[in-house]
Amino acid sequence: MRVALAAIGVAIGLAAGCAGPGIPRERVTLAVVAGVYYSADPGVRVDAAMVEDSETLLKKTVADLNAMKNVDFVVVGGDLLARADPVSLDRAKAMLSELKMPYSVVLGEYDGPVPPAKAAEGEAAAAAGVSRSTIIWAFQGHGFSTAEGYWVQEVLPGLVLVGLDTVAPGGRGGHVSADQLAWLERTLAAQAGKAVIVAGHHSLVPLHPLDEGSAWAHMVVDNAAPVREVLERHANVVMVLSAHHHLAEGRVSGRTVYLAAPSVSVWPLAFYLIRLTPKEAGPMWVPLGSDDLARRAQERLLSSGQYRGVFPPGEDGDTACVRLFGVKKTEVYPLSAIRP
Repeated sequence: MRVALAAIGVAIGLAAGCAGPGIPRERVTLAVVAGVYYSADPGVRVDAAMVEDSETLLKKTVADLNAMKNVDFVVVGGDLLARADPVSLDRAKAMLSELKMPYSVVLGEYDGPVPPAKAAEGEAAAAAGVSRSTIIWAFQGHGFSTAEGYWVQEVLPGLVLVGLDTVAPGGRGGHVSADQLAWLERTLAAQAGKAVIVAGHHSLVPLHPLDEGSAWAHMVVDNAAPVREVLERHANVVMVLSAHHHLAEGRVSGRTVYLAAPSVSVWPLAFYLIRLTPKEAGPMWVPLGSDDLARRAQERLLSSGQYRGVFPPGEDGDTACVRLFGVKKTEVYPLSAIRP
């Protein structure tokens, strides 16, 4: 009954043009840490990722965040692991446990057995990897609270974080199941009086023209439209976070800001810091690598078929790839304009 009344309240608010609950205090600061591709075995390979330096980069991420003031919480945006073996999982969790602020985890496609298509590329044997369920149980209390890969938690009074499981097991692409979509509708209605940030690994909106074609179609969940329809019915959804693209990008759709975070282990080797106020959202990426590591990471990006290969050959293609992944360091989105 309460859920039904909450849903009615949201519908009335939308019909009246109400933007719904906003950021509940003067400033909220969160970080998005994604695409770490950590492996205890430095010989594991992931396209474009500096797996052999992932431990250094994750430790630097934790140290930098701990040195910052007023970071309220961290979202681990998927692909924490390069190969989900028990030793890598335990070590990655131990490093994250050093964070001085709460963190919550969403799953990426690497956070489980490696899909056969990736194994065929020589990255890791498909059979070598703990199950997604093992990772979900390992991170109970860090978003996950049941056996499901999706979850909800109130991270601050009046601010709710919803974690989606966008991974289509066995492949690179994303999908939100019908059961999860129904759960999302109920959850957003139940949180109608609070601002909501939604986090999932794959994007729910195209962020680059290549997303509309076959080359990067896997970057966006294959049923993004019905998921967005659910979000748009609930005026309390302020922001949606993703990380599968590995680039810092964003767009506004309706009343909601959609942001994609960069990768810790793919050039430019960075995590996202997002400052929210009732008036604006200000994401910026924070670089992690030394000059030498950043140079090597850029060279690896430019040898990647998945990322560099979609641009024309030659120096102009190199420049276009580097600009896409490394130029947009900061941006400001006026929440007061899109949520009047």
